[in-house]
Amino acid sequence: MKITYIHHSCFVVELEDCIFVFDYYKGELPEFDKDKRIIFFVSHAHGDHFNPAIYQYAEYNPYVTYVVSDDVRQSLSFAVRLGTGGENTIFVDNDKLLYLNVDNRGVSKKDPGFHDIKIETLKSTDEGVAFIIEYAGKTIYFAGDLHWWSWPGESEEDRERREKEYKHEMSKIKGRHFDAAFVVLDPRQEEHYWWGMNEFMRTAEADKVFPMHFWKDYKLIQKFKDGESAKNYKEKIVSIDSEGQIFEL
Repeated sequence: MKITYIHHSCFVVELEDCIFVFDYYKGELPEFDKDKRIIFFVSHAHGDHFNPAIYQYAEYNPYVTYVVSDDVRQSLSFAVRLGTGGENTIFVDNDKLLYLNVDNRGVSKKDPGFHDIKIETLKSTDEGVAFIIEYAGKTIYFAGDLHWWSWPGESEEDRERREKEYKHEMSKIKGRHFDAAFVVLDPRQEEHYWWGMNEFMRTAEADKVFPMHFWKDYKLIQKFKDGESAKNYKEKIVSIDSEGQIFEL
């Protein structure tokens, strides 16, 4: 499994016959193998997670599918008016389960080497959904904006509500194993920036965890790894220092 960090919350995950692109809005995407199934995942409509330009890929690659949070419908209509491939879009709401066939043609593969892509969604504590993807023996978690959004100066009532909402969603993945996870680490939360990541690590099991949504504050990752809360799992947290960085798992 090859993982490329693009920008902000965007990562490309490449498997032998399939490519997943998460929450692209800007940055340089690699040149994709046109013989591979490509799936763009869009967790929600915020401008730092969705760019209609992803629909350009449908013009020359017949194996492109878009799995898009339901709140993006209005933005998608704009993309379709540009003449791009809205017909290849699957809208998803929270707490859903769906399966995609790897060849994108609706043909059931009899070869035991082929497997359906299993996709589950969780409810974001902001907008849209988080994704859990199972394919070819690998399981991936992508948080989107599902996070413990606690802000300095907010009321105790709001803080308790946000904590309850996040922990409720985390309870749905308690004890689950992920080969790779992509989880928020946001410096704008100041001293609260690590709460969501730590709760995820306490709840689920992950071989490697990629911080995201850190607004180019690469030093924040090392700060988190050096902190007391991460001492028991810091080797699982991936250090990112530049866009376009490639990781082989």
